[in-house]
Amino acid sequence: MFYTDFIEGRKIIRSDLLSGVEHFFTTRELCLFSKEADMTDNRRVVEEFLGQKMATNQPVHGMNIEKVVSGKFFYADTDGLLLRKGYAAYMNFGDCVPVILYCGDGGIIAHAGWRGTVQKMAQTAVKRMTTEFGVNANEIKAVIGPAICLDCFQVGEDVYDGLYGSVTDHTEGFRERYGEYYAGLKDINKQQLIEAGVEQIDVCPYCTACGEKLFFSYRRENKTGYRHSAVLKL
Repeated sequence: MFYTDFIEGRKIIRSDLLSGVEHFFTTRELCLFSKEADMTDNRRVVEEFLGQKMATNQPVHGMNIEKVVSGKFFYADTDGLLLRKGYAAYMNFGDCVPVILYCGDGGIIAHAGWRGTVQKMAQTAVKRMTTEFGVNANEIKAVIGPAICLDCFQVGEDVYDGLYGSVTDHTEGFRERYGEYYAGLKDINKQQLIEAGVEQIDVCPYCTACGEKLFFSYRRENKTGYRHSAVLKL
């Protein structure tokens, strides 16, 4: 279940599935990245709260997952960051799906837009976790953060077909009516995690496009340069 918390009076969102693990999703009140304004002060607030500097990435809607290492804080052409204990990272999102995976020894933040979802980024991240940390998929906890919902995400038939083919169970995440196609990326990523063997999953109910008071939205706000972020510290 997701709940609201605050950093210096500014709203963030957490999941109780990761109770005891420092993680959160930012809102409009604590933006960490924008193409339109300098967010250095907000990042400083978060890093002071965490007690350390955060690594981050440049997403390209691909499948590359990089391990965060000492002294390196920026990872280009990367849509997943793998962390061991002692590291912190954040990743920025417009309407795409933030996926946080965690086991006792480490975790991953992954970026899954529709392209990444078609390519099964969530499952790729699970496989990387099992390889890197020697755990079974059912030992991994998965948190899917705020992202655009089914009602707000109308897509073309080609995108719909690609997403449809990424899972075997189509009970949730798909709607076709009157020649229009809608996709629920959070639901589809959840199903991909289930099909990868993950059993502990928490899905954020908030939609970035519907929730204009809480979140920025690339689609709703005409390609805004502002982003909300997923933060993980181990």
